[in-house]
Amino acid sequence: MDLEARHLRYVVAVADTLNFSRAAEQLHMSQPALSARVKAVERHLGVPLFERTTRSVAPTEAGQRFTQKARAILRLLKDAEREARESVHGRVLAIGFYGVAAGPLTAKIIERFKEHNPGVEVELKRHGWEDPSAGLHERTVPLAFVRPPFRSDKLRLLVLRTEQRVAGLPSGHPLADRESVDVTELLDEPLAIRRTPDPVWAEFWSGGDLRADHPAPRLVEVGDVDEELQAVAAGRAVTLTAAAAPIYFPRPGVAYVPLTGLPPSRIALAWHADETDPVCHAFVEAAREVATQS
Repeated sequence: MDLEARHLRYVVAVADTLNFSRAAEQLHMSQPALSARVKAVERHLGVPLFERTTRSVAPTEAGQRFTQKARAILRLLKDAEREARESVHGRVLAIGFYGVAAGPLTAKIIERFKEHNPGVEVELKRHGWEDPSAGLHERTVPLAFVRPPFRSDKLRLLVLRTEQRVAGLPSGHPLADRESVDVTELLDEPLAIRRTPDPVWAEFWSGGDLRADHPAPRLVEVGDVDEELQAVAAGRAVTLTAAAAPIYFPRPGVAYVPLTGLPPSRIALAWHADETDPVCHAFVEAAREVATQS
């Protein structure tokens, strides 16, 4: 077979996650299909790229070298695609986001950036909760508005603001009329949890660090805000969410109550640690200026 860009992406995803299941989720394919395609690459090369056991996956020396070159090739391909588009349409800077991005800071950051980069169009690209990196892990965007913590070891983060968290409760819940609720009062409640392969993200939004000596709650998995709020309004679950939710996502049947006992949520701009594009760094500086002045 001839190696194609998709084959390189398969190998890089496994090397990044060291887990075939997580890599498959990132690539939106099944684990058996990904495993079969990586094995096909190994047969083509005539060398194993990964050492597999029932508990771990690790790249071989050949796998490390192949992955390093594969990443470089994928970056070159991405640059070539961008330059071809820009030769006709001008420069477009894609920024990943989910939820409400950086809230009211979003427009201010873009405006500040365009003051010094008028020839660059900013395109916001929405992502779901299944990817807390908002496209950075798959390198579909060079920058993203995110809410750490999540798996971000190869990213750099600029925290723009912090935000307290609130509980989303059914309007008839006994605690719905309280001025505030301590998170320990909700540990026995069924919890709406955002469907994601990222365990760091999932633990933060479920209050997992507070449950060491407490039974795990019954989880109601949801894929987006509408599913989350529908589950709450129907009395099936409560949710631990950001303080912006009452502003951007009011919903009949849902009462938002300030939470105590949980660390705040952070809103950040993230980018790849190896990013060299000056336009990307100009956007980071614009965000830094706006965050400092806000």
